[in-house]
Amino acid sequence: MARQRYVVCRADALPEGKGESFEVAGHRVALFNVGGSFYAIEDRCSHADAPMADGHVCEAGRRVACPWHGAEFDLRTGEALTPPACEGIAAYPTQVDGDEVVIEI
Repeated sequence: MARQRYVVCRADALPEGKGESFEVAGHRVALFNVGGSFYAIEDRCSHADAPMADGHVCEAGRRVACPWHGAEFDLRTGEALTPPACEGIAAYPTQVDGDEVVIEI
């Protein structure tokens, strides 16, 4: 199945170091601005379904910690990096097109 591109928001609408939740084509997506680069992952922790958009962003490691139990995920790949999560979550290709953030699902 081919991926489709979706405009999520304006690049200047998401402050650096923060995440925000969006509904995109039936998927809950957490979008993060990390030092001006944008990353999109599934907006649910694989451990307890916590909203990842509310997580703490570690800019240096390009990772986000679950707001409920602290499991960390790689923002680039969705890979679970620390317990209690043991399964990764979806990560979506992201780019800035003009002044809009676009993801592929």
